[in-house]
Amino acid sequence: MDILHLIDRGLVISHVIFGFTALVLGPVAMLTAKGGPAHRTAGKIYFWGMAGIFFSTIALAFFRFSPFLFVINIMSFYACFIGYRVLYRKRPNKAGQQPTWLDWLGSSVALLGGLGFVGWGGLGLLGVPLPGYLAHGVATVFFVIGLIAGALLINNAITDILSYTRQPTDRNWWWFEHMGHFLGGYIATLTAFLVQNVSVRMPADMAWIVWVAPALIGSFLIARWVRHYRSKFSLRVAH
Repeated sequence: MDILHLIDRGLVISHVIFGFTALVLGPVAMLTAKGGPAHRTAGKIYFWGMAGIFFSTIALAFFRFSPFLFVINIMSFYACFIGYRVLYRKRPNKAGQQPTWLDWLGSSVALLGGLGFVGWGGLGLLGVPLPGYLAHGVATVFFVIGLIAGALLINNAITDILSYTRQPTDRNWWWFEHMGHFLGGYIATLTAFLVQNVSVRMPADMAWIVWVAPALIGSFLIARWVRHYRSKFSLRVAH
């Protein structure tokens, strides 16, 4: 038991370190000059911080399972995985830049994960007994989250898989994929952090704000950012 306790504490500490790293370095990558050394370095550290969050959360599930964190963790890391991998697929019509087994594997695992979330959420809402800690003490809201998150993950995975078989029509497609997925992963991670550390200190009837505010604000900012760069790229082509 002492060894298991030490492993548990080590995973918690590493999870906090990875989470802090990703939360701090994400904005640095967002605000520095795109393509510059600071942006690239911060972006790489951010990605590996997100990878650390992902693997430490998976490991922690054997000690303290949190449905919310588990679902958000997979969604956020998959977004970052696609955002990172797309940098190696900028021109898929050129040799060496086609999707590899790693891309197919990542999207296939995400698809299976999405199907699992939908099945878990659906069975939970129907009151079907689920084995072990997967059902013990789980509130109804988490089954709903599982359904919604699973459906989104399925949609994203299928969209990505289909994109592996098609040639992009927009020369700058990878830019928007990279930006949208990295920002989406950051929003999900920020939401998880706020829910775990802020919502528990808020009045019960106000806690829902923490759940939806990052997504609403983040989606608005991403849309503005996309419009800005589409206009910028259009001007370059025009000149």
